Amino acid sequence: MTSPCPDHRARRRAQTHRRIYCTAMELFQERGFEGVTVGQIAAAAQVSVPTFYDHFPSKEHVVLPMPERGDLERVLAAQDDGLTLAERMRRAILAWLGSFRGQEREELLDRWRIVVRTPGLRTRAATFERATAEMIVGLVQNEPRPAVAAEIVVTASLSAYTQILVRWAEGDGQRPLEDVAAEVLAALHEL
Repeated sequence: MTSPCPDHRARRRAQTHRRIYCTAMELFQERGFEGVTVGQIAAAAQVSVPTFYDHFPSKEHVVLPMPERGDLERVLAAQDDGLTLAERMRRAILAWLGSFRGQEREELLDRWRIVVRTPGLRTRAATFERATAEMIVGLVQNEPRPAVAAEIVVTASLSAYTQILVRWAEGDGQRPLEDVAAEVLAALHEL
């Protein structure tokens, strides 16, 4: 008997990942984030707890997925090197948010609705924000400016990014995400 081809394994893994995600989100929406355990998610998704952890490091990562370093590299590389780091970050945030379309955008809103309703997740969002900032600072270390300046610009930009999503979700997505982003980023620029 031969083993399944890599494409088949990848598809199966993606299907399992999606099933776990959808099941978790449904449970979070029904019972609240804090009212759901990893064991309950795994059971409802018909996977083992170790399988859940093979797909997500924690239940927080279902709602607050960390960006991949390669994705951050691509969005930053698409920005003109001649711009200030603050402007590159502003444009990168707009490009990143603009990449969410259709169902992905609805899922983004659903995740952030859960975040704004869950005080513990708001705190965790700050932790994820700092981890993302560290990745980005590592990517822009060769910028011709003091390291502390890059850290401040990146950290402030990511704080604005989080505020965009929080304000959007608090308004239940009634205002277009791009409008909320423009407002928050303009306020940051005025500082």
